[in-house]
Amino acid sequence: MKKTLCILLALALVLGLAACGGGEPSASELPDPEFSLPPEDATPSDLTPEASPTPTPTPESIDTLKVCGISIITNGQLTGLAFKGVKYENGVLLLDSAVLDSGTTSDILIEFYGGDLEVEVTGECVFTSAGVSSIIGDGSLSLKGEGSLSITATEAAAISVEGSVTAACALNVTGAPAAESAGVSAGEGFSLSENSENSIVVAAAA
Repeated sequence: MKKTLCILLALALVLGLAACGGGEPSASELPDPEFSLPPEDATPSDLTPEASPTPTPTPESIDTLKVCGISIITNGQLTGLAFKGVKYENGVLLLDSAVLDSGTTSDILIEFYGGDLEVEVTGECVFTSAGVSSIIGDGSLSLKGEGSLSITATEAAAISVEGSVTAACALNVTGAPAAESAGVSAGEGFSLSENSENSIVVAAAA
């Protein structure tokens, strides 16, 4: 009897072990399908990619540009600032019916450094300065466009640049003197009708 009981207990134990080990593995026991080991020859740089550097914007053609004291370009980069009727775009300073007066700003109207300045004139633009020059720069100044620009400066040169002044738009300048520059000339389609110490007039060629 004892022998039979021992056999039955042993059989029950074997069946119990078979039931525990024969089931399907749980989800936690299965390998993660998204996980894979790195290749044996992988280096630390392969496992941790380097971050791409932020690209530097292309520098403008001049280093510094200010309009009535507001910095439009600093260190060759646009600041995102602008002035009513004035903006810098694609390497050109655009004047659109701009009216600038040093009496309300106490600053030089336009000053540029580190390159030549190209200006496109649209509409009737008027600059007025008292005691300071309207335009100052260490390069050449080029004016063009279908509009007109009138510059009046008292007790100061209206335009003071180290390079030359070329105008291919209607231009009337009065100052003391009208311009301090390496020379004043008219662009294609325009003529220099007056170029005296205190007055410069450029008009469309007849």
